[in-house]
Amino acid sequence: MIWGYAGVWPGEFRVWEGDPSMNQLRFIIEHGFQSTGFNLSEMRDPARRDEVAALVEQHDLRLTAHAHVRWFDPDVDEARRQTDAFLEDLAAYGDLLRVPIVTMVAGRCHRFMDSPSLAEQMDCLAQVLPYAAQACYEMGRPLGIENHGDYYCSDLVELCQRVPHLGIFLDTGNTYLIGEKSIPACREAAPYTIGTHFKDHYVHPEPQDGLKFVIGGAPLGEGHVGLEQVYRDLLDLAPEPDKLVMHWEMVPPKGMDGFECLERSWRFVRRITGQPEAA
Repeated sequence: MIWGYAGVWPGEFRVWEGDPSMNQLRFIIEHGFQSTGFNLSEMRDPARRDEVAALVEQHDLRLTAHAHVRWFDPDVDEARRQTDAFLEDLAAYGDLLRVPIVTMVAGRCHRFMDSPSLAEQMDCLAQVLPYAAQACYEMGRPLGIENHGDYYCSDLVELCQRVPHLGIFLDTGNTYLIGEKSIPACREAAPYTIGTHFKDHYVHPEPQDGLKFVIGGAPLGEGHVGLEQVYRDLLDLAPEPDKLVMHWEMVPPKGMDGFECLERSWRFVRRITGQPEAA
């Protein structure tokens, strides 16, 4: 299992000052992570390529790649061209970055849109994704689609059943964005899950409008998602639990310092994974 940090980057972390990409890599190294997302296109620059590859080698990093493709482009050939460009970069730099998985989001559509309908959206994805999923699988870097507040986990499970070698990149907190029950939704996704945005939230009703609820940040394991049960379910149900890529997306609650939230989250993760407490 690979533990990484994908976001969110509170201001105290100062990642966005100067060179964000290198700051991000140095941050994960300093704070005990092995992985984060990295833009493959940056590796086209020889100097940047050497700099990043040295850190990957020295610290045994495993950097994930994100496929930036307009999957719903009305020109199917254009989506194919974008896919080919990404796959060329993945073939060229995947070994240097030790890429374990590839992630993606569907894009501009949403299951509650009237046009295109949900069925039409799923048909479109089922048409354009097999090529990318097969290519990533053959490279040993499986493709996972994220539940990005756009689809139910059950929608993505059905899509995976239609697209060979497609997996789910499970955002545990995004279940709340679309009104799912987090533990049952994550459990349904688990047999197809290859990695996660491991994220927690506090949820409470909006005092001025009982029909609304408010989602706030929480240290991992302290919110309402039920992350410990989600973790146990992934160990039991994921196709290859030892290869899961577990990227934190840690949102500090209002009034909590980012580094305090980081430490409290690490205490939770160490406990559920049986790791010793930090000295």
